[in-house]
Amino acid sequence: MGDLGRYGRWMRTFPYATSIDRVEFSGPSEWRETRPVFLHRPAELRYDDHGYEHLVVTGEAVPAVRFTPRAAGLHRYRALAGDAVVEEGGFRCGPSTYPGYVSVSELDPRYFVQDEGQPFVPIGLCMAGPPRYLLPKGTGHFETGEASVTLGAAEYERWFRLLSGNGGNFARIWLSHPYFAVETGVAGELDLAAFARLDAVVEHARTYGIRLKLCFEHFRTFEPGSVFSKVLRHPDDGRTPESIDAWLREETWRQLWLKKVAAYTARYGNDPVVAVWELWNEMDCVQASWDLVVAWTRDMLQAVRELAGDQCVTNSLGSYDDEHKIEPFDAFKLDGMGLQQVHRYLDQGAPWEICRTDPVLLSVDAVRRTALPDRPVLLAETGAVNDRHTGPFRYYRMDNRGIIFHDTTFPAFFAGAAGTGQIWHWDQYVDQKNLWRFYRPFAELLEGLAVPFERFTPLDYSNDRAWCLVLQGRGHLLLWVRNKADSWHSVLRDGLEPPVLEDQVFDLRPAGVLKAPVELIWPWSAEDGETATGEATLADGQLALPPFRYGIMVKVGPPRQRAKEA
Repeated sequence: MGDLGRYGRWMRTFPYATSIDRVEFSGPSEWRETRPVFLHRPAELRYDDHGYEHLVVTGEAVPAVRFTPRAAGLHRYRALAGDAVVEEGGFRCGPSTYPGYVSVSELDPRYFVQDEGQPFVPIGLCMAGPPRYLLPKGTGHFETGEASVTLGAAEYERWFRLLSGNGGNFARIWLSHPYFAVETGVAGELDLAAFARLDAVVEHARTYGIRLKLCFEHFRTFEPGSVFSKVLRHPDDGRTPESIDAWLREETWRQLWLKKVAAYTARYGNDPVVAVWELWNEMDCVQASWDLVVAWTRDMLQAVRELAGDQCVTNSLGSYDDEHKIEPFDAFKLDGMGLQQVHRYLDQGAPWEICRTDPVLLSVDAVRRTALPDRPVLLAETGAVNDRHTGPFRYYRMDNRGIIFHDTTFPAFFAGAAGTGQIWHWDQYVDQKNLWRFYRPFAELLEGLAVPFERFTPLDYSNDRAWCLVLQGRGHLLLWVRNKADSWHSVLRDGLEPPVLEDQVFDLRPAGVLKAPVELIWPWSAEDGETATGEATLADGQLALPPFRYGIMVKVGPPRQRAKEA
């Protein structure tokens, strides 16, 4: 029996010829759980002299089981084939500092909590897959072939280290990205060794305290020639689906898809690192009937939830930027949706004006349109794109101070979302511009704050010169204050330096506060050009801020005197 920390990951492999269909676990206080068995193909990620990653198979496929103990003490297991006990044993689980599983708060279902009682506010971004690098075609200069390589899991280790080191805790991964994909092209047939890539990334996430949202699919068509095409054949007769409609509707394709899902949930289904399963990226973009999309989503939310146990299951739609998106987004507020999501970008080609100019406005509006009182909502994809999503925004390369980053990442939370806005351009913007450090001030703002207990109400105290988004809680007020002149179009496009705001005073009496401690957090430093000096005062409900050029985060409370007491 080996030792394992609480919430650690225990894995057992069995001899090749062993017939096992499940493993029963029992622990302290007569607690029990049954886990499915899966086939595990041992493989390693090795790196050549250039640093490129290579997957190397190191053994034959064998039955295996994974399990996470929730309590310290002695745990026993029984490997079963029908009613027959094939193997039994045990292991001891010790204490650990890991905070446990993420779940929706019972106190305020708009937010998340962890098993040990700590709030969980998702602070992070999308990281769909690692970049690939073209290899040379021959020995000549400037010639590349079609072969490509990647740094793979090593990229994720660095990204997670930078995110975690700056207070971040959340990342979204596409399981259908070519790097992670395990399906061979035959429905339900899997390259078992390929799971080693996701295994490595999950362990890096565990090391750095990152929780993951894993998205199963992103394809939109079976027609060849598109980056969103999928090649798929039936395992029995080799036929391809007639259409997306047929694939969504026919039971044989549904069951083959669930077979793949079950392979994932058997490996990661009770792993606290995996916080959310996402059925599909932007499912309204598939070439399918909308009624079928809704029906399939409703059915699969239930089916995957049964496989995933306590983990959250959700789905997503494309960028909310047009009048015709209102009905689909309303229809996607399904009872089985554990997390409501909205995607929206700064896009000067978008039909809606609100998406064309100001990231703050578009973020706040997206959350308000999507929010529900009985579940969390996330601005789950955001950022800025060239017109009609034709590539990363042209002004990213000039945005060394993260103006667009700030205005798409933080307003969502202050509008009522459960976490930050999740930037899509993680490698071409956040990483290239080294914007990781800007997560730290937001994480500091939330330190020691029992977010679900606060039962925050979003307020807007903005004026003609400054954004002031406010969360009014039971014990604290949180304020996000930004100079409106420090916008991408004024600074990056027009080359204007924003003036210092010296007279910003906000009346907190409508929020019920006359006097309270005030803590200022400066997202930018003096090295960035921020004034970053001075203190705020709060007297008779009037919050007077010191001069600032770019923006400030403010924590007020708990109140020493409330307006109703006066």
